[in-house]
Amino acid sequence: MRRRAWSAVHQAVTGTRTLLTGTDTALLSSGAALYGMLAAVPTLLVAVALAGVLFGHDLIADLGASLAAAIPDEQGADRWVDGLFGAGLSLSPPAVLFAVFMASAYGRGLSKALARLVPAEHRSDPPPSFQARLLTLPLLGLAPLMLLALLVITPTVENLETENGLAGVLLASYLGLNLVWVILWAPLAWMFRVVAPGRPRWRSAGISAVVTAAFISGFLQGFTLFLALPVDLGRPFGGLTIVGVTTALLLWLWVLHAVICVGYALTWSIDRMLDDAAD
Repeated sequence: MRRRAWSAVHQAVTGTRTLLTGTDTALLSSGAALYGMLAAVPTLLVAVALAGVLFGHDLIADLGASLAAAIPDEQGADRWVDGLFGAGLSLSPPAVLFAVFMASAYGRGLSKALARLVPAEHRSDPPPSFQARLLTLPLLGLAPLMLLALLVITPTVENLETENGLAGVLLASYLGLNLVWVILWAPLAWMFRVVAPGRPRWRSAGISAVVTAAFISGFLQGFTLFLALPVDLGRPFGGLTIVGVTTALLLWLWVLHAVICVGYALTWSIDRMLDDAAD
């Protein structure tokens, strides 16, 4: 049984490598990261605004303050979080609709980037822009639930980090790692199966989503550690801290989208394995 499992893993990895061969993954992830940069803040604003409507303004404001207190403040991330929650909870309905419009552009950009990774026999014309946007809306609907899951656990994480020494920090990191891993399963499966072109099986998308989410969660934990580093990000840019911070954020967005591109290739590798097993 173990030998068969390792054989399946090897076959999936080999198939993924084959799909990525000859493809400029760095360029594809750069294109997707551009749309991710444009959609990131509107998506977070929509998540905060909808969470405030669904679960109560005061509750989300209090949990947002706990998140700001728990995040490392060496790079000013606590101020970003305070500003984000303040802006999100004060959005008017027309502003929320405009933020939804901006955030939905991510589906179009991601679809165009991942189209290059679809096997030749499954390729088709990319969906129209409005259709890609519509297919992204369910992800925005999940955003407040995902945000609430993170916010609810924040006080526990903060308590572990401040009152239990190194063991508490390690346990808090492990807890956060697993929570982010689990809540990313559904959004990634939806992206791989519905938003991206080609329409692989749900089973393939689900398996790949679980694997991809593990790597994304790990990189996000690394980003949290990066925020805690007492370094001046503006020094390479003539003391312009905002330029250094923006550059660092873009780099992390690029890395995360490179992982998504590899995860989508893995989806098709698994899909091909399921085809072979059915024959």
